[in-house]
Amino acid sequence: MKTNYINGEQDRRIECLENHIATLNNEMGEVKIAVSGIKTDVNWLKKSYWVIATASIGALMGAIINLLLK
Repeated sequence: MKTNYINGEQDRRIECLENHIATLNNEMGEVKIAVSGIKTDVNWLKKSYWVIATASIGALMGAIINLLLK
C-alpha cells in the first residue's frame, strides 16, 4: 500500500521552529553565564565596604580619644 505524503509546508515550518528553539537554548545559556558573572562581580563592593567601615570606626575611636585627652 503506497501513500502519497504531501505535507512539505508543515515539515518546513517544523524544521524552522526546531531551528528557533535551538537558537533560543543557546542564547539562554549565554544569559545564564552573563548573570553568573554579575553575581561574582560584586566583590569590589564588599572590599570597599570594609575600607569605609574601617575608616569610619578608626575616625570614631580617634575622636573619642581626642575628647578624653582634652
